[in-house]
Amino acid sequence: MKPLKILYPLTFLYYLGFVISQKIRKHKQKKLPCIVISVGNITAGGTGKTPSVIFIAELLQEMRKKVCVISRGYKSKVDGTKPEIVTDGNKLYLGAKMAGDEPFLIARTLSDVPVIIDKNRYRAGNFALEKFGVDTLILDDGFQYLSLYRDVDIVCINALNPFGGFRLIPAGYLREKLRNLSRASAFFITRSDKISPEKLSEIERIIKKYNSSAPIFHAYFVKNIYKRNGSKAESQTLSGQNVIAISGIAVPEDFENTISELGVNLLAHKKYPDHYFFKGSDVKKFYDDAAEFQAVLITTAKDATRLPEDFPCYVLDVKIDVREKSELKRFLEERLG
Repeated sequence: MKPLKILYPLTFLYYLGFVISQKIRKHKQKKLPCIVISVGNITAGGTGKTPSVIFIAELLQEMRKKVCVISRGYKSKVDGTKPEIVTDGNKLYLGAKMAGDEPFLIARTLSDVPVIIDKNRYRAGNFALEKFGVDTLILDDGFQYLSLYRDVDIVCINALNPFGGFRLIPAGYLREKLRNLSRASAFFITRSDKISPEKLSEIERIIKKYNSSAPIFHAYFVKNIYKRNGSKAESQTLSGQNVIAISGIAVPEDFENTISELGVNLLAHKKYPDHYFFKGSDVKKFYDDAAEFQAVLITTAKDATRLPEDFPCYVLDVKIDVREKSELKRFLEERLG
């Protein structure tokens, strides 16, 4: 992904608005009487933030914390006037269309962890404390949300596109300037197994230039294939088959590379914008193409939440693991007291 030079002048307007809004948020920052951990990024999309939220939540459960995940509910259909429960940890109350695909995926994946959506995350935090008696909140996509004090700020860096072309939105993919990495408490370099040791060292060098004290953890994706009914499929099941891939994610290239590694005959990859909700006409075309070319369909776990429940396809599910898991656990224990 290369920066678009024609858009360079617009980055000034973006950054001016960003700085003003951040100063206002910082001035009005509030604090909740519990532990607050933010999992976010400094670039737009594709950093593995959602799998990282799930990983951190499960790790905190191992540490016997009572956890709740709070999300702004990007592209949700709720009115935003109050906190909305996606799940209470046991029962799902909102589907992907109402909650947004990422909060729904988090809610469906985690057990015994409430998930709440609200643009006002201080209000959501108070609601979670009163309703569920939790002691630890995870802010999904919280690095830029300075309205709420955080005890820990974890920033996800995509090893394949770590710094967004070194340009701010809209010319590049940086949400804020790299010097603001100084706010982070720790870093996850995701897809760290997909680059050479030399490139990994260079990413670490740049991170340490702006933040020499925060630990760096190396994360990688663990990928599994499931049938639509939830039963696990062996990866060799698809070997040699005609396959049509469907995705509406920030980094479709990674999805496509994984499918290619399965030894399939990839006929087409139908790419849509991130968070795209598939229409009835799209679904009909998928059926028609699969029948015409005698192909099986495969999509991502996030995209599957935006397709009909009975849609016949395979699902690529991605989870994150961290090479230094014991060190990460020790870091959290020290920070959270």
